[in-house]
Amino acid sequence: MPSQRFSRRYLARHRKSAQLFRRAKRVTPGGVESNIRYFRPHPFFIDYGDGGYIYDVDGNKILDLMMGYGSLILGHNNRDVALEVIRQLESGSMLGVTTPLYVQYIEAIRKAFPSIKMARLANSGTEATMHALRAARAYTGKDKIAKAEGAYHGAHDYVLQSLDMDSATARRMKGNYRPIPHGRGIPKVISDITVIFPYNDAEKTAEILEANQDELAAVIIEPVLCGPGVIVPKRNYLKHLRRITRKLGIVLIFDEVLTGLRLAYGGAQEYYDVTPDMTCFGKIAGGGFQLAGFGGESQIMDVLTPGGGWRHGTFHAGTYNGHPVSVAAGLKCLQILRGNKHIYTHINALGRRLFTGLQDLADDRKIPAWVEYAGSIGNLYFTTRDELNDFRDTLTVNNKRWWNWFIHCLGNNVLFGIPNVGERAFLCAEHTEEDIDHALEVADAALAAVAKEAGRHRAKAPKVTVETVKEQVALYGQETPVPPHV
Repeated sequence: MPSQRFSRRYLARHRKSAQLFRRAKRVTPGGVESNIRYFRPHPFFIDYGDGGYIYDVDGNKILDLMMGYGSLILGHNNRDVALEVIRQLESGSMLGVTTPLYVQYIEAIRKAFPSIKMARLANSGTEATMHALRAARAYTGKDKIAKAEGAYHGAHDYVLQSLDMDSATARRMKGNYRPIPHGRGIPKVISDITVIFPYNDAEKTAEILEANQDELAAVIIEPVLCGPGVIVPKRNYLKHLRRITRKLGIVLIFDEVLTGLRLAYGGAQEYYDVTPDMTCFGKIAGGGFQLAGFGGESQIMDVLTPGGGWRHGTFHAGTYNGHPVSVAAGLKCLQILRGNKHIYTHINALGRRLFTGLQDLADDRKIPAWVEYAGSIGNLYFTTRDELNDFRDTLTVNNKRWWNWFIHCLGNNVLFGIPNVGERAFLCAEHTEEDIDHALEVADAALAAVAKEAGRHRAKAPKVTVETVKEQVALYGQETPVPPHV
């Protein structure tokens, strides 16, 4: 959590949010509707959003670099999308049968992702990956799936494995990769059918997949590893992964819930020129509404074709699947993006301006940091590393510094992405160069405060002697890392 000194301005500006949070804690666990939305000293509550900004219950106008967890590529309250939603509401919000809009939407998705020959819709990225994995298992007749260490594919049991660990565990597991359930409540048996491999290590990935090839139904991967923030594929890693999965007969699933329709209209598979067997999509695909889906090669998706009555080869269902309002919003968003490809030129240029600017600011202030980005998504890591290749590299991050920097920025009305270490910032079509320059100005002031705090702690730090080092080694062992200053 951030230091009290860094939180003062934030607390002073969010008194009504503090009151609402106290009320919320009495009626919902943690005072939030999703665990990721909780942060200290307390979350803030939004009144409305417009363009690239959000306005909270305390009257603060905040530059939004979270953009609905990446869903709002067109910005808040896009007028064209809103009009389509109103038009559909006037025709019915929940119709319960297939509509022409559904067919139009699937046709539009196929144009965005040529690798998708057939698709089905769901209501969240979690549902999309869950059903995609079920289809892959049905198609191959195998049970195991493989995922990259640190990758996030939603909140269902089959993928909540190896999302986090401490540096001590990483040291003990050096060179080894095994599934670790993410939190309580996940059946232990899930680990028995899950295989973990390191992102960006083509040789080790191939070794692990080959060792499990007879039991593996699918490899599911975020093309850009976003579970621990933003780590881009390096040294043609995705192309290597495509070759090895094709050779071994393993279904390759791209989880493009975050990258789809963002890095390019055709997502990461267009951006990096790699074609998967299946694709999961969501977020932007819903135009700000609850919509996601999955699709791929016809022979794989055909396992979902229903039989008569309740005879199903592979079951996929959902009351709100293809919800007319969400489909109307998503279709309009797709149409806008397809007809205005300059949006990608704009947001990717802004991303380059913001994220290279952050790196320059940290370098100028001699603060150990690394900024990783892909197009219009990126993240600032306070680390001494000059490159991040996989999840374990992010364990070197100084979390305290990040929180102090983040809350300092938010106290000055710039929301630098999702409020959690190892998350990311997003840009939208409504953001401007002036917005980016303002964000960098606020970020620089926060970096200055972080540097000052680091200097204060160094000045107070006790002198290190041979005796104190020996005591530390005796207590904790030879590999004890030096604790962060802030």
